[in-house]
Amino acid sequence: MKHITLKDILNGDIVTADWFRRQYMVLLLIGGLLFVYIYQGYVAQRQNYRISKLKKEIQDADYELMTMQATLTDLTRQSAVAGELKERGSELQENSKPVIRLR
Repeated sequence: MKHITLKDILNGDIVTADWFRRQYMVLLLIGGLLFVYIYQGYVAQRQNYRISKLKKEIQDADYELMTMQATLTDLTRQSAVAGELKERGSELQENSKPVIRLR
């Protein structure tokens, strides 16, 4: 087996070497697998970015939901409803008797 030098690689003489002709399919397979590996890395990176973006959207929606629930709770309290009715001049009044539950 002849010793391969940098000059042989740069000149392209390595392609005509006997070992290269015997192993070109293996080298093509390694090159193809390397391409697939790099491509999958980019796909995974893109998916991680999308996942983090969606998590942020979910977190923002959760905060908005909590704000809306707190506002709704404040607006539907008995004292708030009574105050709103009084302000609008309604004749409805609060019940002074406790509620009786039927079974």
